[in-house]
Amino acid sequence: MKITVLTGPDGNVLATLRQPTHELNGKVRFGFTPKDPGLKVYEIDLPSHLEHEESAEQLHRALKEHLPRPGR
Repeated sequence: MKITVLTGPDGNVLATLRQPTHELNGKVRFGFTPKDPGLKVYEIDLPSHLEHEESAEQLHRALKEHLPRPGR
């Protein structure tokens, strides 16, 4: 499952967005458009062990291990 991740300048995960697994009317896609240069957007394959995580706080903490470190 693909997931879009928004991080701050310090590399902390600020928000996540799970993309629908099916097309919505063939055209709809959701995402982030950061205006601040310190914000970064990544699209990654969500590790299978995190697919059913219900706590946003725990998911964000765990995702940091799967993202590039700040400044890279």
